Amino acid sequence: MNLVSLMGLSKAELKTKIESIDASAVKGRGLRRKLETMKRKQGGFTLLELLVVVAILAAIAGTATTLLHDTDRKANAAAHVAMMDELSKGIQTFYQLNAQQYPTNWDSLLSSPTGNLTGTALSVILNADLAANLATAALTADEVAALNAVGINSVRVLDESVTHGALTCTNNAAGVQAIIASKANDVTPQNIFRPATANGCGAVSSAAITGTPSLVLWDQTQNVRVNATATERLFAFGVGPDSTLFKPTNYGALTNVPIYRHTAAGEYNRFIVLFNVTTDSTSPTNGKATLQAIIDGAGDTKDEELGEFDNVRPT
Repeated sequence: MNLVSLMGLSKAELKTKIESIDASAVKGRGLRRKLETMKRKQGGFTLLELLVVVAILAAIAGTATTLLHDTDRKANAAAHVAMMDELSKGIQTFYQLNAQQYPTNWDSLLSSPTGNLTGTALSVILNADLAANLATAALTADEVAALNAVGINSVRVLDESVTHGALTCTNNAAGVQAIIASKANDVTPQNIFRPATANGCGAVSSAAITGTPSLVLWDQTQNVRVNATATERLFAFGVGPDSTLFKPTNYGALTNVPIYRHTAAGEYNRFIVLFNVTTDSTSPTNGKATLQAIIDGAGDTKDEELGEFDNVRPT
């Protein structure tokens, strides 16, 4: 509503328009008082008063835009919390329905020149806050056995020899980031670990977790945000579409692969699952890996996402 459109209204229409404005929605005592005065007025309206109406409507519109923006941010945070809950429950249900075997074939978060488990963390597409808590670490034979004992025996690895046209999936900005940014292919950050035939940079086959390979470790010494001690070994996996958690023929499989929306363009935007790999035979897990936590693509726990929803921490 602008000045020209207001001036085109009849006296009765203009008075009806002014009377329809909710005074409580107007920010500012001065504008609110002018509005109440104009509502009581019986005669015509001056140009100054029309300008006041425009200012009032603009103020209300600005307030509504701010409120809608905050609602959108809160809705995203609430959706992420719901996704984290769904993933946690889905993984536990899968475990119970499949003879105490967890889903496997997660995204490894690793990049390798040959698509195997001797690579490095794929920091070039990981959110900086997430990457700060991750480091590549070699597993012991006992830790490999602890993962294999609960069904986690393979992962998807980015293969740096994969090409898309003239571009190669090398672990740097000129490589994988250039492929993601290119309009000549359909490669996206969330599908980066899929094989080239599925518009990704992943190896043709998944890498088996055997011998003494390397995986990505969540570093509790950096920031103990996950409910675990600083000495416990938590290995991180991306919840990608190739995981058996989303294979329809499996009992308890989920149908939708969630996407985390608070990452920047070009960043991996899947959720991350942490498994506690313990080899203590006296613990209740009896030397088997256990689900520890779900974190988002920025490395935040569920409690931290709830903090964003409650306005106690920034998005």
